[in-house]
Amino acid sequence: MEFDENKKLDVEISTNEFVENRVTEKRRRKHSIDFLDVAIVPVVLGVFVSLGFLFANIFKASAAVDAIKSVANFLTNI
Repeated sequence: MEFDENKKLDVEISTNEFVENRVTEKRRRKHSIDFLDVAIVPVVLGVFVSLGFLFANIFKASAAVDAIKSVANFLTNI
């Protein structure tokens, strides 16, 4: 089977009147508040609080490791 590379397609342009009419019908208020807009504030606050606890525990653990190293160095110097 051979393919003709020079074959041209007929172009047909048509308008979609249904979509054009639906777009102009629906009007959204400028300041409408959705459920997800209200729910995002506590979620963001919870994420920041949990990240704060995570970093605090990491720094506390690193401080504890430094304290243990200093105690070990003190005991080896005796």
